[in-house]
Amino acid sequence: MKILMLGRYHLMDHGGGDKVQVENTARELRNLGIDVEIRTDEDFIPQNYDLIHLFQLDWTPETYLYAQKAHEAGKPIILSPIHHSIKEVKRFDDEYVFDFRRISKVLFNNQFHRDTFKNVYRSLTDPKKIKPTLISVIHGFQKMQKEVLEMSEKVLVQTDLETKDLEETFGVKIDAVKVPNGVSRNFSETDAETENRNPLNLSDYIICVGRIEPRKNQLAVISAVEKLREEMGEDLQLVLIGVSTGLKHFEYGRMFNDKKSECPWIHHIEKVPYQDMPAYYRNAKVGVSASWFETTGLTSLESLFCGANAVASGERAKEYLKDYASYCDPGSVDSIAQAIKTQLKASRPQIADELRKEYTWEKAAAKTLEVYREVLKKWQKSQ
Repeated sequence: MKILMLGRYHLMDHGGGDKVQVENTARELRNLGIDVEIRTDEDFIPQNYDLIHLFQLDWTPETYLYAQKAHEAGKPIILSPIHHSIKEVKRFDDEYVFDFRRISKVLFNNQFHRDTFKNVYRSLTDPKKIKPTLISVIHGFQKMQKEVLEMSEKVLVQTDLETKDLEETFGVKIDAVKVPNGVSRNFSETDAETENRNPLNLSDYIICVGRIEPRKNQLAVISAVEKLREEMGEDLQLVLIGVSTGLKHFEYGRMFNDKKSECPWIHHIEKVPYQDMPAYYRNAKVGVSASWFETTGLTSLESLFCGANAVASGERAKEYLKDYASYCDPGSVDSIAQAIKTQLKASRPQIADELRKEYTWEKAAAKTLEVYREVLKKWQKSQ
């Protein structure tokens, strides 16, 4: 069985949660004996593969080009949409925008029109995006995404809520299979040396992991910790791990850097190798994800698996984390502060074995392989 996995343009360069998902799923599938190739362009030959697996539906018009090419070649398509709640994205754009996003907010009320406009100005500095963006302007971005769903034999969702959102947003009935994200082995398997590593020589700090950008909401997290330092009278330390996004979010980045220079209790590390991340989580007391929208919030699971308490936002996170976390409203500093305070005072989490077994990349790959086999069997019978 030969599988082609297709991710958005620049996936391997820019990173993100979808890169973690693609690489880990591919690795575990290879361990199961499957031939997997990863590409991020439409210069592929569909006939060289048994099945095409697409990743990412939101904001990425190039996914339509991938799907169209595979469909026209008569190859079965599996889609991992990594779809965010349109309602949450729109709330974010309505309430908390910076930089050029302010323009799209004023010009458009429809979220798909806003997303199209954003792709237009992104394509000004990225010529590769001109073609798919132009097609989305002519064809309609929402219509393109709907057609990708209709061309897919199976849709691999991360939560039940994702299925509901997809069907409501695009008005289609999809053949969905729930395949939760996983946590890599190094977040739960330790030896004496790794257990005692403390890269920052700090303890019981608050950690927030993610690109420095408005969606990840670091400025609100900083304000919440600042509020707690005054309220509790404790020298709370905040560790932020994430790449600064430069010109893409220049206004937010400037505000972040100003705040960071004012507060010696903020520790910002741009990049940490993925295999080294557990040491940063293990020495934290609370891991915070106060994002405006996420598919699930993988960093919260990583926090819990490493023995740090979790604060998360959004209904999808609750589907994963249940009672293992405190939840906050990303639009309220008071809500974020209260959730952090609750987890600072709580005992460290005792994660049930069932949870550790459920959220692994090995299990995600095994479920994915089941879908591949089912689709190929059905496809071969129909030919």
